[in-house]
Order: sequence, then structure tokens, then C-alpha cells
Amino acid sequence: MELREMKDEEFDSLYPVKIKKLSGTHWTPVDVAKKAMFFLCGAESKSILDLGSGAGKFCLIAAAHVDAKITGVEQRENLIQISRKLAVKFQLQNLEFIHDDLNNLNFGAFDAFYFFNSFEENINLKDKLDKENRVDLELYHSYIALLSEKFKRLPVGTRIVTYCGEATEIPASYLLIKSSNKDKLRFWEKVE
Repeated sequence: MELREMKDEEFDSLYPVKIKKLSGTHWTPVDVAKKAMFFLCGAESKSILDLGSGAGKFCLIAAAHVDAKITGVEQRENLIQISRKLAVKFQLQNLEFIHDDLNNLNFGAFDAFYFFNSFEENINLKDKLDKENRVDLELYHSYIALLSEKFKRLPVGTRIVTYCGEATEIPASYLLIKSSNKDKLRFWEKVE
């Protein structure tokens, strides 16, 4: 089946069993990915960054639907490997997965951003990604502050989509354009 036509259950079946079981908590639903991607590309974005791309579901769906360059950054090597294998399987040329930490990324290289509350794992141990996961409020707040600071430095017109979470990482210079999915999916644009 073609990636563009897949529903969540079909898409999640592409993953190993352990990764598939985490989908409900950690991977973006197909309908959410499509809504986010169309908003992010609506501003003529040429390069979209998924912050904490996990197993790559948002990136893979986005790359199958748009011509923009899609990049996922993830700190877990095993998830990057899974994501890259699926990108090759579906011959997605406009997609890259980076094994790195947000501290090292130049956000100025991207036009738009997708953020599915990647730091939640530091305050909620439901469906742990690793055996080493533990509650770490200090780390959670430091990542939120880092992300907020990086978003502040971006130019007017930058678009961000957040899914789940409190959106405390979004600076006051961004306007909430709209929301959907019971206010879990929020669409932001920098206006000042």
C-alpha cells in the first residue's frame, strides 16, 4: 500500500512490535500529521524540522505529501535507524533523520517546526521509551527553556505546530492562529 493512503493501524504495522505498542502515546496520528503539515507548508516553508521525531511517523507522512525538505531530529539511535529504513523503503528523497540533541541544532536553517511534546517522557513514565527513563523535572524545564529561547530568535512568519502539552515553550511573540483536535493541536505563527 502507498504511504499516502495509509491509516494509523496500517502505518503502525510497519514498526517492530515494541515500537508499534508505543504509537498511541508517542507517535503522531496520521490525521494530525496531515493537518500539521499543510499548515506548516502553507507559508511556503521549504524546510520543516520535527523536534524529537521518535520513530519518524510525522516526518514520513509529511515527506510523502509535500515537496518541502522534512528533517527529524531524535536522540535515540535505534529510532533513527527504524525511521531511515522506512524512508528508504518508501523512496522518500525529501527526508532526513538526524541523530542528535536539540542543543546542537541551528534552528535558523529551518522555516517551520513540529513539536509533539517530546519532553513529556521526563515527567510522565507512561509507555516508557527506555528502561532508563525516570522523572526529571529539572531536565524537562531546561529543555522547555532551551526550545523557547531558540524559537524567540527565529524570524517573523515562522510557523510552529504543537501537539499535546501546555505549549509553554511558545514565546509571546507567536500568535495562536487556530487549534483543533480538542485544543490538543495548535497552530502558531511568529508575528513580532
